[in-house]
Amino acid sequence: MHSKIVRPDRRSEGNWNGEILAMTSWNSEVTVPQLSVSLDGASAPPEIYLPGSIIYGLRERESCIFTVLDAVPSQVFVDDVEVYANKDGLYQWIPSFLSGTVQLAVVVSEVAEFVFHVHIGSSEKKLSDAQYEAMVSEIRCFRASLLLDNSGATLGFDEETSASKLDALVRLARINAYAPLFLRQLQPITNAPHRTLQQSTRPILLSQAKRLHSSALRQPRIAAIAMDATKHAEFIDTLYVTSPVVNPTFDTPSNRALKSLIKRMLAQTTSLLAVVQEHKLGGDKQEQEQRRPRRERALQMILEKLKVFLLLEPFASAACTNASAGGLTQIAAQPAYSGAYRSGTKALWLGTTGDNEQDQLPVRPTWGVYEAWCMVHLLARISQVFSGRLSRTTKRGIVTADESYVMQLDQHVRMEVHFQARFPAGDGNTAENRGWCLSGLRIPDVVIGIVSGEKCEFIVLDAKYRRHRENVLEAMESAHIYHDALRVNRMRAAFCLLLLPAIADVPHLDNSAFLFEHGVGTVSEFSPGGAGVARCTNLIHGWATTVMHSLAKQMHVS
Repeated sequence: MHSKIVRPDRRSEGNWNGEILAMTSWNSEVTVPQLSVSLDGASAPPEIYLPGSIIYGLRERESCIFTVLDAVPSQVFVDDVEVYANKDGLYQWIPSFLSGTVQLAVVVSEVAEFVFHVHIGSSEKKLSDAQYEAMVSEIRCFRASLLLDNSGATLGFDEETSASKLDALVRLARINAYAPLFLRQLQPITNAPHRTLQQSTRPILLSQAKRLHSSALRQPRIAAIAMDATKHAEFIDTLYVTSPVVNPTFDTPSNRALKSLIKRMLAQTTSLLAVVQEHKLGGDKQEQEQRRPRRERALQMILEKLKVFLLLEPFASAACTNASAGGLTQIAAQPAYSGAYRSGTKALWLGTTGDNEQDQLPVRPTWGVYEAWCMVHLLARISQVFSGRLSRTTKRGIVTADESYVMQLDQHVRMEVHFQARFPAGDGNTAENRGWCLSGLRIPDVVIGIVSGEKCEFIVLDAKYRRHRENVLEAMESAHIYHDALRVNRMRAAFCLLLLPAIADVPHLDNSAFLFEHGVGTVSEFSPGGAGVARCTNLIHGWATTVMHSLAKQMHVS
């Protein structure tokens, strides 16, 4: 059986040599490498991929074996981490809990680097592709920035502005994605820059002047010559007059606007370089250090090229001002300028709304996406069941949390929903925190409380991207700790539930009788279209209704 050659994906079609990164330039003498890829457990022959292609079929925690054909690579990077070949020249890579697109870069020499794209799917034992896509879509509709994190996988986003706590990661991804194209588009502009004619005045010999302004007659010697040219003829070859002249100049509004963009990108890249070197991108510092050399080299190359362009015409002669309406009008009228300006502004985007496949940003690992979806979907289901609206609030409730929502159930009772709630260690005697923990700091995913004055009852839900027996039982340790150690005032949680994406290998934990007896349990198939969604909603509704009836009786008695 023969291997199949896979050509570049449509999004890269016609520009696959443009997949070379910013630190390199296209060299037609360099041999273009190909990848021979075999997936774990696949019986089919390996497929051959050209640069710019998307490699499909890989899933999280599955092995991928590949070789580089037609070229001897000096380095191979997957998600900015260098991977090494074994003695047979084979590379093996196993993605962690990722779902999205990862870059695979083959460095052939100092002047050529080629990028392939590896698409990773979620584990079919936990979530189908349709379920995962439904989760991502629901999170996007709620707030797209919830998807962002520092894993290696990427998804398509758009430029519409929305706040993001992962600002540096967004800026780094956009600089790496669009700065190379911006730099390539600047080159033809320096070869044939826009210029205009500028009128100025300078002294010239009177004998060279074709025309004199009337103000020149105010000079006594010129007035005397005008009265009697023959008498003063000997002075004509030595007399200088100020005359208007026209000179070409690069100091045009369009060049000023583009220079301003270059300087902004220079400042942004310099800032990002410091962030990368100081391991301030968030997440594990050891993983950041693994990616630092390649990221640092890429940013340094971009910086060097930006500085070189500032020394070249037309930017060396252009004034340092911000873009003006006139400059943008001139840019729009010139295809070379408009293309470069568009790429440059894309490199500086910070927004995260939308799903533009050309704009890839790093997203959460699959378990992080699952946690975010659980939060978003619980908000929707609770609002639906209680026929109300959960409004986001910054006021301190029963606990401090990353995000808090509140809904007024009646005149005296409200529901609070907290995500990533913090229960610091304490003894219940401090007025600062109503929520505290008997042991150390605990941060469960979801805390739902019913509050009436100083009275409060609450439950805890924790999303766990797990299915196998040993993993679920290990996760149950946190459920027991949350149930036994967390307190709001002096009250412990009514129960603690683990939310699981698929049917787990521990069925007795999914039994409601087990939950009511022990105060802990699981809800399997809490995923799009899963039966666990309705079961979890019913448990929350039943608990909340019971608490409200109890509070109503207490108020009636008092």
